[in-house]
Amino acid sequence: MKKIIALAVAGAFAAPVYAADISVGGSFEWAYKDANGATSTDVDNTVSIKAAAEANNGISVAADINLTGNSTDNTNYNSADDGGSSITVSGEFGSVDLGDTSSAADAFNAPVEYHKVTGAGATTAPDAAILWTLPTLVEGLTVVVSNSPDSTGENGDAGAHTGMGLKYATGPVTVSYAYNDNDDGSKITTTNAVATFGGLSVAVENVEDDDEDGTATTARDERAVGVKYTMGDATIFAAQMETKVNNAVTADASSFGVHYDLGGGLTFLAETSTDDKNAALDTTAVGVVFAF
Repeated sequence: MKKIIALAVAGAFAAPVYAADISVGGSFEWAYKDANGATSTDVDNTVSIKAAAEANNGISVAADINLTGNSTDNTNYNSADDGGSSITVSGEFGSVDLGDTSSAADAFNAPVEYHKVTGAGATTAPDAAILWTLPTLVEGLTVVVSNSPDSTGENGDAGAHTGMGLKYATGPVTVSYAYNDNDDGSKITTTNAVATFGGLSVAVENVEDDDEDGTATTARDERAVGVKYTMGDATIFAAQMETKVNNAVTADASSFGVHYDLGGGLTFLAETSTDDKNAALDTTAVGVVFAF
């Protein structure tokens, strides 16, 4: 009888776990780099634990827990970093991400981020604590709203903000506009466009980080354009990015690369990038990525 009671109690506590659909995935990346004559290795990995379940009243819930590890040499390796975790509640109201999630200015950002190790692409905006994706109002239109308080876990350094973003997809073309209004008076705005025709994709992006009243001392403007072509198991890409700080060009980078799918989740990569404003950033890398 005691064994039966013990099993019943254990089953009661275990039931919520069994009710959730749990999956584990991630990736492991290794690359050998040459940065203007200085060689090193990069090791990056991510383990993602996802759980999903159905609540009452047509509401669904999902959790995404990410652990990352990275190293730029063979001595300083951290395998217990928080890679950003969140919980998503979805229903007729759309979906709400809570935790370490994208801000509005980050949600549709980085369409030119083709590279895995080197490359040229605009800087992403800070994360948020809350991201609300509204229910579909018009076919092809996605609307998001984000918010962060003054301090929220790993986003504490980003400060408080309220943001809004719009993305519209029609045929082969997708365009987006988003912004974060920060409590310190600054504003981050992103504008992007992507056109895809078969295996060919062309993307442009612009990120502006300035001050609403025009008194910013470090106004930043980044523009990037890229083209990517996939044929069979091979993907080739090229990208160009220019960064201006207070209207002065501080970075003029270009990148090229080849990624080849070897099957089973394994990808070979060869990438190179140059920066006309800083030769120390000229980098070539070869490596592998295993996604599981």
